[in-house]
Amino acid sequence: MSLLCTLKNLHLSYGTKLLFNDATINIHTGDRIGLLGLNGRGKSSLFKILTDQVNPDISSPPFMFDKAKGVNDPQKAFTVFQIPQDFVVVKERPIKEYYLEYYPELSKWHKRLIELESLVATDEKYLHEQKDLFDKLDHADAWRLASNYENYLKFFEVPDVDGDVLTLSGGEQKKILLSVGLSSTANLVLWDEPTNHLDIETIERFEDELRQTNRAYILISHDRTLLSKVCKKIFHITTGEIKEYEGSYADYLEFLAEKEEERKRVLARLKNSLRRETDWMRQGIKARGTRAKSRVDNFTQLKGQVENIISQTRKSMSLNISSTDKKRKKLLEFKKVSFGFDGVNLFENIDLIMTKGEKIGLIGPNGVGKSTLASLISEKFKPTDGIVQKADDIVIKYFSQKRDELDLEKTPYEILGDGSEFIFMPDGRQKHVISYLEDFMFPREEINRPLRTFSGGERSRLQMALNLKEPGDIWIFDEPTNDLDLETLQILEKALMDFEGSIILISHDRSFLSNITNRVWLLDQKKIEFFQAGYEQVSPYLEALALSKEFEEESQSEELSKSAGAPVPQKKKKLSNKEKDRLKKLPKLIENTEAKIEELNTIAVDLGTKELTQEESKQLAEVASEMGTLEESLLSMYEEFELLQA
Repeated sequence: MSLLCTLKNLHLSYGTKLLFNDATINIHTGDRIGLLGLNGRGKSSLFKILTDQVNPDISSPPFMFDKAKGVNDPQKAFTVFQIPQDFVVVKERPIKEYYLEYYPELSKWHKRLIELESLVATDEKYLHEQKDLFDKLDHADAWRLASNYENYLKFFEVPDVDGDVLTLSGGEQKKILLSVGLSSTANLVLWDEPTNHLDIETIERFEDELRQTNRAYILISHDRTLLSKVCKKIFHITTGEIKEYEGSYADYLEFLAEKEEERKRVLARLKNSLRRETDWMRQGIKARGTRAKSRVDNFTQLKGQVENIISQTRKSMSLNISSTDKKRKKLLEFKKVSFGFDGVNLFENIDLIMTKGEKIGLIGPNGVGKSTLASLISEKFKPTDGIVQKADDIVIKYFSQKRDELDLEKTPYEILGDGSEFIFMPDGRQKHVISYLEDFMFPREEINRPLRTFSGGERSRLQMALNLKEPGDIWIFDEPTNDLDLETLQILEKALMDFEGSIILISHDRSFLSNITNRVWLLDQKKIEFFQAGYEQVSPYLEALALSKEFEEESQSEELSKSAGAPVPQKKKKLSNKEKDRLKKLPKLIENTEAKIEELNTIAVDLGTKELTQEESKQLAEVASEMGTLEESLLSMYEEFELLQA
């Protein structure tokens, strides 16, 4: 793959906060990159540097940003397009024209063309200007851009494309942004949390498009399933560097786990050595004899090594999610509950029971009322019909996806302490505000900054710290992973897995749901379907359900076509000679490919059972890559064989 761009000698800091210290990256055509790093540590800043919105600090040697010119092939020139995390709401812009918000020059030409339509009708002198504008739009490939954008709107089932963007829901806004990004002709597309607020079906469609694109992209996302499926390279921002890793997100996690284990082993060895040397240093001069300078130097060096490894070890948050100590089984019950707005019910005659220890994944398409049901359970809303019964003195805590309650002019210290230096923990212990904030990865040197200077993810982390101070019998988490970096997400996930109380979890993060839940409630068509299993066990059923729904919609469409007298497409009656020849050859090709995969798998297993040299590690990576390519090819051949047989 040819090089799209190189960034070298990258330095950037804001006040005392260092983001990049002599960082370097290379981006090639077709790269599929997942961008990792703690919130507030430079992911958004890197995007701004790539799009020339931010200039790095002056340094020696100076910052270099080399961009491919594409002299012989314009398709290989460096062009970049960023899709922001948040939808910018504009006034009086039809949905089908919203993409023009990201193309100011095209928007200006488009507006002038509309003006010229009426002017040309009355005065021919405007014909020349109109022709010039058409030529400019042709040269900019504007017609193809508009067509691609409208096709993606249909693909994501955005309703009423002639309607105004002001009428869109949060999920629909995200679908618009996906359509804008996927229709871009840039050679590098930057995606910032593209799947927040999207339902699982839409995320899977987006995945498919990313897997098929030949354009390079960099993806910031907390959705680990998405990262695992669509990324082949990782950029990890840590300690001022951007570390590159060739491989999938899952491979990278394995690599980090191995590095962590190796670091622990080295640390244990160093600690043992340090303990021996410390004992020697503590002996009196008489007992030690002559003070060996080399041994003193060894002691100092060992101590420095241990401190260095400890400082490099990944920080973790000690989330203390506590349940109240009430020994009861049934916590709440709905009997024939209905609820709606303006006479239209979101759900009807719902019966449900929630018991102690259940960790429920509440799932369903956007707009079916998941957050509303959570609000009914937490008594923010009252049912329009039916009975809600709760155990006496039950405590329900609600973690909303909205972050409105934080005063942006206050500091984390002021918000958490609320005038006190200590926080009373659910188990009765006292904890100093500074210590509590450090548990949530807020360095003490940053806790007196106003909240408006923190990133969205850091604010989410503070919101989490605020909400988790007190115990609850039922915890309701409404999209808790939005805006969280992966490290924070994984720590929250572990805390929820260890939590002994009851949880209702609304999320579109499939890995998060799989790892936490032991029950699933599927809300759709004004009813709830209950599953006595976690999301991982239920997901195959949900996939089958989606296929069944798709088949039913196609059948209905076919019936409508028949009733309208439209011809129903017929199956192909006869194969061409070329297709017949291909059908004969495919079984042997499939057999050979399967044998090759089996052979490579044997090599991989053999290599995986021993300590690898550098050369063997390289060989294992090559074997894994070849197996992946062959497996994709095999799947295509299976599909082709089935199609030709049919």
